[in-house]
Amino acid sequence: MKKIINIAVIGLGQVGIYLLNELNTKKKDIELKTGKKINIVAISAKNINKKRKFKFNKKIFLKIL
Repeated sequence: MKKIINIAVIGLGQVGIYLLNELNTKKKDIELKTGKKINIVAISAKNINKKRKFKFNKKIFLKIL
């Protein structure tokens, strides 16, 4: 079985922001319970420069049209 789960979040509205926040805050609990490492590989939204409540790696940001 695969030990790493790659996740891409498309859209940073209420659901996307909530998902990223939950993944970041509960990452260690998820890894302990499932035995799998969570890896966020891509984030996408319309505007990279919009002020957001959290920080993310701009290298994994993909702009959608």
